[in-house]
Amino acid sequence: MRAVEYRYTPAGWVTARLVGRRFPHRVASMGGLRLVDRPAPTLPGPGWVLVRPILAGICGSDLGTVTAKFGPQFSPYVSLPAVMGHEVVGRIEADGEGWRRGQRVVFDPFLPCAARGLPLCPACLDGRTAACERFADGGISPGYCIGFCRDLPGGWGELVAVPAAQVFAVPDAVPDGKAVLVEPLAVGLHAVLAGPPLPGQRVLVIGAGPIGLLVLAAIRLLDIPCDVTIIARHTEQRRAAERLGATQVVPNAQAAEQLCLDRGWAMQHAGLMGARGLTGGFEQCYDAVGSGSSLTTAVRLVRSGGRIALVGASQREAVDLTWLWMHEARLDGYCGYGRESTGEHTFSVALRLVSAHPELPIDTLVTHRFPLEGYPEAIATCLRRARSGAIKVVFAASDGGSQTK
Repeated sequence: MRAVEYRYTPAGWVTARLVGRRFPHRVASMGGLRLVDRPAPTLPGPGWVLVRPILAGICGSDLGTVTAKFGPQFSPYVSLPAVMGHEVVGRIEADGEGWRRGQRVVFDPFLPCAARGLPLCPACLDGRTAACERFADGGISPGYCIGFCRDLPGGWGELVAVPAAQVFAVPDAVPDGKAVLVEPLAVGLHAVLAGPPLPGQRVLVIGAGPIGLLVLAAIRLLDIPCDVTIIARHTEQRRAAERLGATQVVPNAQAAEQLCLDRGWAMQHAGLMGARGLTGGFEQCYDAVGSGSSLTTAVRLVRSGGRIALVGASQREAVDLTWLWMHEARLDGYCGYGRESTGEHTFSVALRLVSAHPELPIDTLVTHRFPLEGYPEAIATCLRRARSGAIKVVFAASDGGSQTK
């Protein structure tokens, strides 16, 4: 089968680090990505099904790997070479395991204890399968999810092997453009459901990439009547935030801070050597970037006793935690999803909410579609968002050429 495969080499890693920022259009071809022909995946055993992708998204974690921005802490839970792609809507390839050929589905791509044939660890017993303790164990190569595992190629190929218990039927009312967003929506939804804002509270979303916009969408899908401010750098991101129901859209952290001061939500205090303190702010902050500066913004602007949810793929950068300590705020991390307090899987909740709210245009976040052979342009489009207007870029199995939505 055809697939876009990532191979690590020291030279490719260094090249990606050096050219990624200045020459993003060259990252894919000069780094570790290649279009290859490789054998179709085989099912590891009973309880697995094959899915043929219709659309497969490019995630921030994929980009972080391709551009060599992730640190080595991640490496024990990745095995290479790997076909990436874990945000997928597709069709069941053959009858079996309770599924019919041609059924449209999405799937939870994590590879926790049950998928590896292991007794359940404490996290898996608690339904927190994205925090499994055994992503490097069992009869499958290390890999925290499909797309980062040598044995299980992801959606940037023509077939994906998936645990049948982690597959979810897509309702007819949910089009492919929305279904391909169920996986990243589930990340934002899981973070919101873990501590939903109360009616009337003030929420700050830092970053208006796919995850930040889908955190906003999750709050609106849940019909929580709260004020949501989102920091959006680029024009298309700002327009998308407005379509999804943001109360305020601001261009940067300074504007968010000034908004707090102008609205009387916070007070500023002067200190030594030009230091500025802030009291008040937002009851909840969702950091959908994961950089040192974005988390510092969240720590600074969260209200005393408030909550920060880190949902962006965290990067190795210094963070000043002074205000986290002084504000006695809470910092929680969310990289996935699992069994929610209702007993439902986050994917089931997401599909139900998206089906019940057809008016919320989350599919407009899919701005660009490419065939597999267009992977260099697809990656460059992601990395040049200001110029391309990209929000979510996907590979489309049936496309004959590149296109915007």
